Amino acid sequence: MLYRLFKFLLLLTTKAYFRSIYIQNKELVPKKGPVLFVANHTSAFMDPILLAIHIKRPLYFLARGDVFKNNFVSALFNKLHMIPIYKADVSPNEMHKNKKVFEKCYSHLENGKTVMIFPEGVSKTERRLRKFKTGVSRIAFGAEEKNNYELGLTIVPIGINYSNPHHFKSDVFVKFGAPIPVSKFKENYQNNPKEAVVSFTERIKNRLEKLVVVIENERFEKIIKQIEILYRSKLRENNSQQEKAPLDFYLSKDIVKAIAYFAKKSPEKLNQFEKNITQYLNNLKRLKIRDTQVRNSKNSKDLTLIILHFIAGFPLFIYGYFFNFIPFKIAEFLTKKIQVRKDFIGSMKLGIGMLIFLITYIVQASLLALYLNWIWAFICLLSFYPTGLFTANYIKKYFQVRGILRYLYLSTKKSEMINQIKATRLELVTELEENKTAYLHQLKKEN
Repeated sequence: MLYRLFKFLLLLTTKAYFRSIYIQNKELVPKKGPVLFVANHTSAFMDPILLAIHIKRPLYFLARGDVFKNNFVSALFNKLHMIPIYKADVSPNEMHKNKKVFEKCYSHLENGKTVMIFPEGVSKTERRLRKFKTGVSRIAFGAEEKNNYELGLTIVPIGINYSNPHHFKSDVFVKFGAPIPVSKFKENYQNNPKEAVVSFTERIKNRLEKLVVVIENERFEKIIKQIEILYRSKLRENNSQQEKAPLDFYLSKDIVKAIAYFAKKSPEKLNQFEKNITQYLNNLKRLKIRDTQVRNSKNSKDLTLIILHFIAGFPLFIYGYFFNFIPFKIAEFLTKKIQVRKDFIGSMKLGIGMLIFLITYIVQASLLALYLNWIWAFICLLSFYPTGLFTANYIKKYFQVRGILRYLYLSTKKSEMINQIKATRLELVTELEENKTAYLHQLKKEN
């Protein structure tokens, strides 16, 4: 019951927190039978929350045993389907408990349930996969062996790709991979269990690498992000029939490959391009405008439509702003005051936001009931959330208008500077186009 309640509340919260959530290939998840879900781990509790609310089947999660600090917390986490797992570097004196943990996983899988595991063992906000722990493979083979390889267990890899999990109104793309039947590797395990566990873990990692954007060399993170800002819109134009989220995912993977190629073949050219694109983006920052305004030639048309949206939606904005301002400010204040590890920031914002908005909505509805009646109070309670979403979008539009107006102002008052920036952007995009052609031509030759 508690799991379902939290799942519903977190569904509403994530819809408000993220600008867009795109899920691909969810139909690959088996509708019944035991499943081990395996995902990359970028954002602490945000990752399991996101998966739990978008997978219809109830999930059971392996979580760090040291967070089960007392009986109350342990009982609460148990209700939320969390299973403690103990790590040698964190809880060396409790490693013996893992035998019971494995038995519990076996029991869940034997009853046709699901278990969610993050094989990297620790979350970290970066676009790469760390070394996988072998727990997934050991649980998978152990469960099948215990049931004479007739359990029918499958492993479903899931790639989670955030634009930035710690920023309000960011994007996330979740891609499910094809299920891996564990029983197919029965002979490998029977012949050499240790080698089978290692090779199967590597197989899972290889599958997962195809579902996430992986930047192996940390040195290239900055330039890849810069190229995504500058160039993805151009690449989208050539693939306009595809949906934005999956398209951006594949484009990012291509950009990563291309950067690795040019870093090897033309490092000096790549370094010079990095300097040029950094200077271009720094110039935009100084002028307080964005690349979207420079590349968009329809600013005046966009501005007209947005102003009409402002006028028509102003009464609804006032209503939504009035009832959502206090919880938003309280949540904002608390998230700034509470210091947590970087990979917990998004989870903290999500959790605190859900709790503060829920409490504030109930208090506001109760006060309205005192002055009006319970029927009107209940109607208002139901309206707080959707009008809050509208208000957030309205404020976003305001900043969009402000950016467009500033760009139009600069185009008039400092036209020479803006023309130079537009020319620089064109040079950068042209160079990217030429490099893309050269890269694709080289790939064709190699294949």
